[in-house]
Amino acid sequence: MVAGEHRGGPGWPEIIVGLAAYALLLLCFALVLSLLPQNDPVLLGVVGSTAGGFVGLGAFSAAFGLRIRALPAFGFTSVPRRWLVAATGLGIVGYGLNLVIQFTYLKWFGGNDPQGILHAAARGGPIPFFLSLLGGAVFTPFGEEILFRGVIANALNRYGAFAGIVLSSIIFGLTHGVSVIFPIAIMIGILSASLFRATGSVWPSILLHCVYNGANSVASALGYSPMQ
Repeated sequence: MVAGEHRGGPGWPEIIVGLAAYALLLLCFALVLSLLPQNDPVLLGVVGSTAGGFVGLGAFSAAFGLRIRALPAFGFTSVPRRWLVAATGLGIVGYGLNLVIQFTYLKWFGGNDPQGILHAAARGGPIPFFLSLLGGAVFTPFGEEILFRGVIANALNRYGAFAGIVLSSIIFGLTHGVSVIFPIAIMIGILSASLFRATGSVWPSILLHCVYNGANSVASALGYSPMQ
């Protein structure tokens, strides 16, 4: 049994309930965003940066409450410090790969920034930057990782590395929409799911995601993003 597999851990019921709850909550969050002033991209960006956190946490809660109700079965376990160091390094590597993907996408398909409001929030001043950083680089990584790694990759790991890493990452990519974010999300998913399979813990995956999103937020605040 690999580290990312848990005897008595989540399975298909948790995957189905988690993804169904994710879709429903994402729709609800989109409706909330539509009620906000559409001429205020900074406000939209600050609120939008929390989407993955609220939706992921809610979907995880639905999957968690279904049958098992034991946090260690979903990857809430401690790991040696070296894995946290590795996760930090992979987060930085992920940001570099993100730039390669964005430049390649620009060359092939032209410019189209699906995260414009998030960039606006990062550049909106100290308070919007801090709030968007908290939402996008702390809360969202936590919510997304406990669902997509703690539930989905965890459950798929029993079918082997391809299912646990690649297939779960494709699912993660699809939930981010078909745009330049799709291949980027798959790439981050592969790095994160690989860590989860190696350690059986969601904490390195969360840290990787935090570092990656944080680097994006800082770069955006400094005015550097290939899609801007």
